[in-house]
This record gives sequence, structure tokens and C-alpha cells, in this order.
Amino acid sequence: MSYFTEILTLAEGEWRALDLDVRDYATLEDLAEVMRSVSDPEGEALAVIEHEDDWFGLVRLFCEDEELRVFLSDADAAAESPFGELFAEYLNRPELLARRDEEEPEEFEEDGADEGEQGSGEGAGVADEDADPESELDGGAVPPPSPGWAGDADIFADRGISQEELLEQVALHSSDPARVVAHIGEAVGFAEQLEAVR
Repeated sequence: MSYFTEILTLAEGEWRALDLDVRDYATLEDLAEVMRSVSDPEGEALAVIEHEDDWFGLVRLFCEDEELRVFLSDADAAAESPFGELFAEYLNRPELLARRDEEEPEEFEEDGADEGEQGSGEGAGVADEDADPESELDGGAVPPPSPGWAGDADIFADRGISQEELLEQVALHSSDPARVVAHIGEAVGFAEQLEAVR
């Protein structure tokens, strides 16, 4: 099974695919920095990772306020992948953090750690002993994780993809991650740009 990765930027309502490979960056801080450097200061950027027939990951950066959101469709698969250390803070895997820190002596910035904690707490599909199992969204219980997603399932709620819709797509098409990403792309507006570089 092969990987597909791409970074897209959004400025003035137009998405643009860049010739950058997510595999070149060891930490989310590194990835966010390059996404920020190639984006409009008031725009946003999106990193897409797909593992054929297995899982996908999305990293969305709001450049103006430096907000970072992450969604992983299958936390276990992501943890066992070459991207495990990249998403270590979202996977509740101490061994991944330890291995990454051995290779990367410098720690994440304080706000980077906060972002990871937020991502793993809001609608995370990975069990967290300190998390409230009765977490709620819009007055309703968060849907059960299937198949073990992690991060922020509201990653594109402001663009019309609700948590419920995203998790439903993940559950229905768990063996076809590209189909879920294409569904998101159609709603958000980057489907054509992403398809052009596949």
C-alpha cells in the first residue's frame, strides 16, 4: 500500500496545491512552520496524508492566529505508520514521543503542546484516562469512535462538514480514505486541485 501526501494553501478563496511532501517533516511544529511560510498571512493551509485502503490524516493551519487542527481517521494505523512520531501527541502513545524526542532533542514550543492536548481532548477517538467520557457537542453525545479516530472531528465544521458527517464518512468508507478526503474536498473546495496532483 502506498502513501499520498500533499500540502494545499487557501488565499482569497482559491486553493493551490504545492510541490511539497509531508514526509519531509519530522514534527508537527516543523510541518506547521513550512505551511505557514508558503501561505498567505491571512489565509490557511492544509496538509493531506492518505494511506491506500487504510487511513488518512488532515492538518489544517489558520495562519493569522496560528491555530492548528488535526484529524486522523484511524489512530492505531497512524501510530504504526511512518507518520506516527509526527502525530505522537494525538495518539496517546508515550513510546512515540520518547522515540521522537531521542531524535529531536529540542522540545515543542509551549503552545504546540497545548495544541496537542486540545486536539486529543476534543472529540478524540483515542482513550484518555483524564478525559471526560461524557464529552458533548451541540448538546448531544459525541459519536463512538469508529474505527478509532483521533484529533478534532470538527476540523471543517465551519465549512459545512459537521463532526457527525465526517465520522459517518469515516465509518462507511474506512477502507477507502481517498473517498472521504474527496468528499471533504468537494464541500470545502479543494477537490479539483487535489485530484490534479494525485
